[in-house]
Amino acid sequence: MTDHLTATPPVAPVLEDIPAVQAGRWELPPSPSLVLDSDFSVRPDPARVYDFLLRGYNHLPVDRQMAAVLLAEDPQARVAARITHRHRELALTYLAVERGIRQVLVVGCGYPQRPYVHKVIGRYGTSRVVYTDTDPVALGHARAVMNTTPPGHTGFVLADLAQPGTLASVQAREVLDFNRPVAVLLHHVLHLLPDPYNLVTQLKDMLASGSALSITHPTGDLHPRHVAAAEAATAAGIPMWLRTRDEVEAFCVGWRLAKGGVKPVASWGCDSKAAPGSGASSAAHAVIALKS
Repeated sequence: MTDHLTATPPVAPVLEDIPAVQAGRWELPPSPSLVLDSDFSVRPDPARVYDFLLRGYNHLPVDRQMAAVLLAEDPQARVAARITHRHRELALTYLAVERGIRQVLVVGCGYPQRPYVHKVIGRYGTSRVVYTDTDPVALGHARAVMNTTPPGHTGFVLADLAQPGTLASVQAREVLDFNRPVAVLLHHVLHLLPDPYNLVTQLKDMLASGSALSITHPTGDLHPRHVAAAEAATAAGIPMWLRTRDEVEAFCVGWRLAKGGVKPVASWGCDSKAAPGSGASSAAHAVIALKS
């Protein structure tokens, strides 16, 4: 494959006379977990590996090596990534059309991939979206690529699920009204944390009645090769914690589950049975939980 690294567009400069929320300036002072470390080019990064699996352009040789490790154990890893990525649009459409939610907090936005969240949710009326990530480089790419009109309805905030308060910071609240329903996307981020249950509980407590969590989470339930791939990734430098269906459902305790609860990503929201083998190919569970 051609190395696209040199073709990566530069991040647009921030004009100081533009309000911070419109300019998409990184708002939070870097804490130890948010600082870009010196191993940037020698350690694989989950967001860049995922970008490679989706045939994006924001990845380095070390990320392609990690992807090769995954693909050796799970040749369907690219298919799984595509299925999960397509689910995002399906989940957002459900939240906008059936739940009437127009505010979205994207936790761990990673490198931008179409269709963008604000474009999908914006199809159904005025929307407000905040993209967050711990990686200032990924966030910079998101800000540079996903310019919107009006810009004040979209924000880009350096934040960390490990510090839930940063997700609902003063800067995020310049875009989102947390007194009204907010949909939080936790898509393929929780498996990177060894014990995120208390963190998710804190996040849930910040949200108003009518809010929603949309979760996708890698699992070993659907095929042994997914376990083998996660073990290989962990050994190669990206620790992954797969969780069962019941463990994924535990993130939603106290909230009502939509569309039949936790299902393989490929069959979530389907009225009829998914195609044979699609569950195993998806490699992940999906769920949307609603706060009463």
